[in-house]
Amino acid sequence: MTSPENGLIFGLSASVGYPEEEYRLLELPDSIVTQLEATPHARLTVRGRSSDMAVLIDTTERAYQLHTAHTSNNLYLLSHTDQDLQLCAKLNQTFELQATNPQIRPRLMEVLSWDTRGAFRGAELDTPAVERVVTDDLLSRHVPAGDRQRSRALAEIPAFCVDGVWRVVEPAYCMELLRLVLATAVENDWPLDALDPKAMCEALRMEDSSMRPELVTAVLARFSRVNGSYAIDSQRVARFLAQQIFAAEGMRTWPVSEFLLALGATMPPQLPSDFPDWHSSAIPHSIVRDLAYASTPIDVHLIYTEAGVPSHATYLNPLLRSDLPSEPRARLRKLFEAKPKWSKSEILPFLEDLADVDLDLLERGDEAAATVVSKTVDGWLIKFGRGVKAPNGELVYTSRLN
Repeated sequence: MTSPENGLIFGLSASVGYPEEEYRLLELPDSIVTQLEATPHARLTVRGRSSDMAVLIDTTERAYQLHTAHTSNNLYLLSHTDQDLQLCAKLNQTFELQATNPQIRPRLMEVLSWDTRGAFRGAELDTPAVERVVTDDLLSRHVPAGDRQRSRALAEIPAFCVDGVWRVVEPAYCMELLRLVLATAVENDWPLDALDPKAMCEALRMEDSSMRPELVTAVLARFSRVNGSYAIDSQRVARFLAQQIFAAEGMRTWPVSEFLLALGATMPPQLPSDFPDWHSSAIPHSIVRDLAYASTPIDVHLIYTEAGVPSHATYLNPLLRSDLPSEPRARLRKLFEAKPKWSKSEILPFLEDLADVDLDLLERGDEAAATVVSKTVDGWLIKFGRGVKAPNGELVYTSRLN
């Protein structure tokens, strides 16, 4: 082999019985290559169990599924010493990366359930040595997600960490502590949109000396929007309560008026309502948008509106997005099994978490994130559904999955 630049001649030889497929090439996006080159000691991490589809986490906490791609031509890996090239391996497969938003809540709940103490109900935090506990290392090894996404999911559960050990807060105790937080804020004339967790914990410790700051912060984070301080969000509280109402009644179908009465009765009185009327026949869409779908007593297709569930939609059918499969095809199959006809506006909340977007941006109403979600869901509906135009001009989709 001759180099055209300097006329050197290289020999090419093959090692005896050179291995095939011992190596696998990984094709990286330019953005990851730039990060690796610019960040000292940067690493890419593959997380999850051996039975999982491998998920690679890059240095900015984005996640990618590793897919095997077959090449049309063989690839040969060469090594060289001085002026000799040696054939080391032949391969016809590579790894490609596909951006993903791994659904980790079910896995987190599974691993957290390994704590033999059960959900935290305000009991003593000391842990006997014979009991099993959940640590950061255990979560990192079993949950295929980056630290940022894992932290977000833990906050939504909610869970809190003391001395490296994680505990789930039992829902009833979580609401009990929130009501105590609200009462303490009102008593001290603290604004509910600017709470200081340290001051709150000190005030609560005057009543209960065992109160831990990590627990107070976890509850505040679950029901607040954080921007330096914690701003209690009545909508988050309402959604949490809606979930508990559905679960307490075995996920049965609820008449709208009955659900509104139950929700209104459980809302803390200190919270201002962002909604026009708790006893209205229209439920603000944001309360139940990925917790339930609406239906009518007769077989009439229902269209969600930005204002909320229309007044003629008299039933709510619990369907928690967090319980649905994490793969688009499997999730759409479940959705069509639950309800044969969906408009895009109805089904969108149950799919948007699968798109490659930052959910924090989506929650804040970022237009670019919303556009990505809309286009992604359009692709899935075209691929897995059949669209028929409804009288109002909106497409209604049925399943094309067998």
